[in-house]
Amino acid sequence: MENHFDVSALANLSVPSAVGNACGIDFSQDGIFLPILYGIFFIIGTPLNLLALYGLYKLIQSENVLPVYVINLLIADLIQLLSLPLWIDYYANGHYWRFGTRSCQFMGLVFYISIYAGIFFMCIIALERHLAIARPLSFKHMRNLRFARWIALAIWILIAVPPTIAFDKLFPKQENYTLCIEKYPSEGSFITYRLITLLVSFIIPLSFIVGLHRETVRSLMAINSLLSEEKRSIRGLLTLLVAVFVTVLGPYHFIGCVKYVGLLIHSNACVWEKAVFVPYQLTRGFLSLNSLLDPVFYIFLRRDFRDTAGNYLPCLKRLRTKSCRTEKPTCSSQDCD
Repeated sequence: MENHFDVSALANLSVPSAVGNACGIDFSQDGIFLPILYGIFFIIGTPLNLLALYGLYKLIQSENVLPVYVINLLIADLIQLLSLPLWIDYYANGHYWRFGTRSCQFMGLVFYISIYAGIFFMCIIALERHLAIARPLSFKHMRNLRFARWIALAIWILIAVPPTIAFDKLFPKQENYTLCIEKYPSEGSFITYRLITLLVSFIIPLSFIVGLHRETVRSLMAINSLLSEEKRSIRGLLTLLVAVFVTVLGPYHFIGCVKYVGLLIHSNACVWEKAVFVPYQLTRGFLSLNSLLDPVFYIFLRRDFRDTAGNYLPCLKRLRTKSCRTEKPTCSSQDCD
């Protein structure tokens, strides 16, 4: 009996993430796929976003407002990407944070702020395209780089302040606490906070983007000066925006709502935490897929971006040349601003 007690005590001491894991979650379940997934995103996404930012730099000098919002979207992606190496280390070591509580809070803030900033900049980009096509006269009064920069700054402040205040209350500094911005089972205050953020950061922006998509397409069809090919191109870009928003962000927010609503009604919180652990972690990992898709959808598929960036990026010259051969030379003022 004495030997059995010693073995159990030794096992408990050997598990560095035991504090905060009262449910006994098996952290080896995501110890392979999350580091691999984040590694792929970091290796491919970092140079891709830097390349896109470099290509957009000259467009700001042309007094074009849209690149300001796109650049901020890519900056949000880049910030998220630069945080991934520490998260790779964390998950590869069984949810064991080795860099101190304060650094955990900071990196958690950085990760979530970058995710939500990206969401809201996608909304702003959809709004900018809607105003350019459906309300060009009203849009002209807002085509000011200073105005765009103030809007971008306001979004960053709006996104950064609430979680900064909440994190200190939800994740106070604790000794020997090796988990990072997670606890099993989740507590009531954190559950409420997550349900609110999931609602605000997905359902409302999704409704906003889908509504703008419908109104923009309706206005687009009423413009006779545009060729049918140009209309299909603009409509396709808006549709892709909605599709990326739903496919990349949708699973995480859906599983998140299922998880936290289930914790409110389930009689055994730990049983429920174990049941949704792998789906939740998997969808959380795929949130960073945005860092690969954003440069593609907002840089390489837009003719005005390709034409400008192609002058400075040799790798795009072939794409630009092919575009010039296949696309009509005419272009509406709304789409080539």
